[in-house]
Amino acid sequence: MVAPPRASLPVLIHGVSSPSCVRAPLSRRKFVLDTFQDLGRDLYLTGLVSSHTGTLSVRIGDRAVISRRDARLGRLTAEDLIEFAIDGECPEQAADDAIVHQTVYRSTDAGAVIYAHPTSTMALALIEDRLSTANAEGAEVRGSAPVLITQRPIESPDVAHLVSRMLRESRIVAMRGHGVFARGRDLEDALHMVSLLEEMCKVARIYRTLVREEPQPSRDWRERPAVSPYRARGDVTGARRSGPRPTPPRGPVSGPNRRTDGPARRPMGESNGPGGHRGQHRR
Repeated sequence: MVAPPRASLPVLIHGVSSPSCVRAPLSRRKFVLDTFQDLGRDLYLTGLVSSHTGTLSVRIGDRAVISRRDARLGRLTAEDLIEFAIDGECPEQAADDAIVHQTVYRSTDAGAVIYAHPTSTMALALIEDRLSTANAEGAEVRGSAPVLITQRPIESPDVAHLVSRMLRESRIVAMRGHGVFARGRDLEDALHMVSLLEEMCKVARIYRTLVREEPQPSRDWRERPAVSPYRARGDVTGARRSGPRPTPPRGPVSGPNRRTDGPARRPMGESNGPGGHRGQHRR
C-alpha cells in the first residue's frame, strides 16, 4: 500500500496570484516560476519590454524573488529567479534595479513590483513632468503618474528612496530616460498599471499627431470641398457654387499668375497665334 504524501507546512506567498496572498505547499518555487513565466511573456508580447530588459519581483514573507540581470522575460527559466532577504543585501546576479524593488518592499505594502520599458510612456516622460490619464478608467485606477528626473544611476540608493517615496503616493512612476516602476497587490495588478499607463500615453501621442500635422475638418461636411484648392467644379451635392472661382495654384514651372485687374497686356511682337510673333506687314 502506497503511503499518502507527507503534508508540508503552508507558506504564505504575496504577489503571485490575483488574491493578495495564497497558501501553497513548499513547492512554491514551481508556483512562482509559473507566475513569472506567464507575466513575463505577457510583458514581452505586448511590447512593454524588449528581449533582455525589464524586471519582475514578488514578496514572499520577509523575502523576495526577483529576475536576474539581463533575463529574457519572455522565456524565463528557474535559473533566472533569485531569492533574497528584504532586509539583507541584494545578490550580485540580480538586476541593477533590484535595490529599488528592495526599498519599495521595505517602505510599502506592495506584493509585487514591475520594472518595464513601455515605449510611448518613455517617450512622453522625456517632455512631460507628470503623465495624466486620458479616460475615466485611468483616472479611477491610477490617477496621474509622476515623472522622476535625475542624473543618478538606477542602482543608486538615492534613486531607490525617491522611487519608493513616490510609489507611496502613486501606484506607478516613470523615470525619465530609464523606464517605469509599478507596484501592486500581485504581479497581475502591477501589470495592469503598466499596461494602462502605456495605453494612455499611446492615445496622447496619436492625439498630438492629429492636432499638429493634419488640418481640422470644417464644421459642415458640405463646405469641405471649398477649403481644398483642388476641389471639383460642383460640390459633393452636385450644385454649383456661387461666387468667384478660386485661382488654382501654379507649380514652380508654370510662371506667374495672370493679371486680373485690367486688360491683358502682351509684350511687343507677341500675337495670339501659335507662333507667338506678330507677322510682318507687307508694303
